[in-house]
Amino acid sequence: MSHKILVVDDEKTLCELLSEVLGRAGYSVSTAGSVKGARQILETTSYDLIVLDVMMPGENGFDLLRWLRNERRDRTPTLLLTAISTEQDKLLAFELEADDYVTKPFSLPEFVARIRAIMRRAAERKNPPEIIAFGRCTINRTSRQAFRDGALLKLRPKEYQVLVTLAESPDKAFSRHELFKTIWGEDSPSGEKTVDVTIHTLRDKVEDDPAQPVYIQTVRGYGYRFNPADEKEGLALGLK
Repeated sequence: MSHKILVVDDEKTLCELLSEVLGRAGYSVSTAGSVKGARQILETTSYDLIVLDVMMPGENGFDLLRWLRNERRDRTPTLLLTAISTEQDKLLAFELEADDYVTKPFSLPEFVARIRAIMRRAAERKNPPEIIAFGRCTINRTSRQAFRDGALLKLRPKEYQVLVTLAESPDKAFSRHELFKTIWGEDSPSGEKTVDVTIHTLRDKVEDDPAQPVYIQTVRGYGYRFNPADEKEGLALGLK
């Protein structure tokens, strides 16, 4: 059965074009021309992915994404489309757990590639692999060990937890607070600064050049994300 995608955009011509392109790629596509229309559809139908325009008359794409994430607790993968790309918009996209962010105009082949990458990551999150490999490193989730060039890495428990948390959700931006809450607990006296310290020591152990990290990347003003470095450059959320 083909994956179901909902395209939400007030530009009818673009909706029709994306429906055709995604249909040829093997997806089943529905469309909505407004946030109100999308909400009505999502009340009764679930989708594998939502393509969502940010700038629409009335309620915008962020409003719909906020409704999905906060009110419905819905984590359906989402790709945002926008004609204007600002750092503030990107940070808001991260906070609302968007999976990707595309600036108009965009290449249709790249658009389909992004869709496929999101679908693949979503499938991996449902069935995470026992072994996660990146660069010269591997993580064995069963033995709770990490290796570099086949040699066991001496990771502290929190270092391992941070590494696995990031690596299990490649390209997802985690805020410092989210990592701190998940791994240390909100009642920990350590404080969120300990996240930065842990990231620093992790980079020393897994990166070829810790000063220019490839795998554990900083999301300026927000937190960190894991780059598996095995996909086309530029497919990560708003980062190239």
